[in-house]
Amino acid sequence: MTTPPPSSNLDGCASEPIHIPGAIQPHGALLVLDEAELTCLQASLNAADFLGVPFGNAPGARLTELLPEAAGVIAEALEGRMPRSPVAVQIGGRRFDVSLKRTEAGVIAELETVGADASAFHQQLQTALAGLREAADLDAQHELAVRFIAELTGFERVMMYRFGEDWHGQVVAEHLSAPVDSYMGLHFPATDIPEQARELYRKSWLRIIPDSSYTPARIEPTLNPKTGRPLDMSFASLRSVSPIHLEYLRNMNVAASMSISLIVNGRLWGLIACHHRTPRVLPFAVRAVCEIFGQVASFEIRAKEEARLLSQYVHATEIQSQFFNVISEASNVIEALVTYTPQLLEFMDATGAAIYVNGQLSLVGGTPEEAQVFALVDWLKTQDLNPLLATEALSTAWPEAAAYQEKVSGLLAVRLSRVEPHFVMWFRPEVVTTVTWAGQPEKPLDEHQRLSPRKSFAAWQQTVTGYSRPWGPAERRGAGELVLAINALVLRRTETLLSENTDLERKNTDLNSFAYIASHDLREPLRGLENYIKFMREDHAEELSTEALRKLETMGSLVSLSKELIDVLNYYSHVGRLEVAPRAVNVDTLLDQVLASLEGRIKEVGLSIRRPARLPVVTCDPVLVREIFSNLLTNALKYNVSDEKWIEITCDVQRDKPTVFHFRDNGIGIREKHFEDIFRMFRRLHAVNEYGGGTGAGLAIVKTVVERHGGAVWVESVYGQGTTFSFHLGR
Repeated sequence: MTTPPPSSNLDGCASEPIHIPGAIQPHGALLVLDEAELTCLQASLNAADFLGVPFGNAPGARLTELLPEAAGVIAEALEGRMPRSPVAVQIGGRRFDVSLKRTEAGVIAELETVGADASAFHQQLQTALAGLREAADLDAQHELAVRFIAELTGFERVMMYRFGEDWHGQVVAEHLSAPVDSYMGLHFPATDIPEQARELYRKSWLRIIPDSSYTPARIEPTLNPKTGRPLDMSFASLRSVSPIHLEYLRNMNVAASMSISLIVNGRLWGLIACHHRTPRVLPFAVRAVCEIFGQVASFEIRAKEEARLLSQYVHATEIQSQFFNVISEASNVIEALVTYTPQLLEFMDATGAAIYVNGQLSLVGGTPEEAQVFALVDWLKTQDLNPLLATEALSTAWPEAAAYQEKVSGLLAVRLSRVEPHFVMWFRPEVVTTVTWAGQPEKPLDEHQRLSPRKSFAAWQQTVTGYSRPWGPAERRGAGELVLAINALVLRRTETLLSENTDLERKNTDLNSFAYIASHDLREPLRGLENYIKFMREDHAEELSTEALRKLETMGSLVSLSKELIDVLNYYSHVGRLEVAPRAVNVDTLLDQVLASLEGRIKEVGLSIRRPARLPVVTCDPVLVREIFSNLLTNALKYNVSDEKWIEITCDVQRDKPTVFHFRDNGIGIREKHFEDIFRMFRRLHAVNEYGGGTGAGLAIVKTVVERHGGAVWVESVYGQGTTFSFHLGR
């Protein structure tokens, strides 16, 4: 969990140029050499104590003049692509380790008194490294690391210091070999180790301060002759450190310190921090062993963390696979997300979830109120969810969430579509925690308004609210895979649907062709039957009984009805095969033409035509749309038994939406249970001889024509009071 300290006023030290301090710690000396000429470009003021020559003779002098006994060894060490470092040299009877680093400014040579031989620690190091590999878990690994460094270096307090996501630190392991204060479990604010200091730790594996009360030894000249800038000492182990940090150490009663960087996947994971109450100089050989240990420890920490993550991934994958198997069998993936709510929550180890699709919201488990989730969705629409948004402090990212942070503080949200704002959201509740800091994190101003480190490191507690358990890598990956899985399932269903639609379209074409052929071929037999019935009545009327003549009359009616049905079937199949030829059509003029063709029938029935406003110009096929108007008007003429019959024709015109036409009458109405049936071919809701007969094909033709235009038709009706047919012709 991210654990923010109270606001700090020590942001200024974050801009301190600590990589160019212009001085070194005096337990060694520093020279900057021109490699080509092996001349001294810069030197620390204390170099005279190490070289045995006055400082004024150092800058500009040849190395053979400054170090006649060591110049050859150093020159030989510089011959390779990488300098051999360190090299042991002898100056005036004293032995030194000289570490060499090539830089833009020249070769930086750091001289320190020789200590123990690194080979003396070989067995001890091997044992410790084996222990790191065999440690049961990270905690055991941390304990072993601090114990080894404490035994190797003799520092009184050795801590494993781990950085959080917000760069505050926590002591996760500690070894004490003297009666000093314990910091185990305490948190330290990110401002204790500002960004530029963390970057130096990332570049260099080790930093040591043998005496926090040292007097820095300046480097002269101030500007490097080759670069014209102060010397960049990022990789110099003797680099002088910030006065604020030295004061910080003295406030902790620390005279000597050393930090070993722990770098995992290129990121500063933490530090092994060492403290001593009295000055303590560690020879180069011991520091080299510490550096090797830090590098191997970093790799082992990475291995342990990856093993732990792999275990989490395996567990999460088992749950996710079961969930994917469930939703893959569902006909509607989105509905499946709602249906299998326990699995959806287990999938992300969440206490609540919300699914927002097509403007509809489904809530599962512990969630904010519906209106609050709708507001959250509006906020998500403004965020970059590529591929997801995860926060353990929702109210920090979106202040409105503070109203329900107890129920929901953690949010993980994914967007299911790049085109439409469809979201799945998981929620976690607030987990109130108490964080114990090493002293009050806020750093004070002294009487001169100068920023100074805090004086006390006594435990100081802070209650943290508004945070949930963090979303781990396994859960984040699972959310991303859910989006991919849903998109894959939708794509698969779409491909299946397209295949089925193609097959259905082919079958419809075949059916229309069959209907056309069948209606054409049936005409002749029916015409023959009609003629035979006519001949029988004309030639044998006197011979046939009254009952026989009645039966001939019935047969004639059936033949006529069959011919009518065949004609309608032929027309219906014809409409289904016609290509739509859209153009701009004045619908008002089209309606005038249809009304003119029905004028006689309208007057006969006494139907009143109401046209409150003129109809617009729309893009359509005028021949086919004429059939819509004709069939709807014919129905209004037939199915109305009131004394004052009327039909009202209106339309709704809205920008960026299809124009909707309405045909409303005061006829006999339709029961709701028949709303779907009336659009089926040859479907009548009355006997053949009622309401003037009819084939029951008119509304089926209307539906076909509307859908051929990419539109839709629907009905609203109150039985016994009237009906409204509405349709649009697509965009």
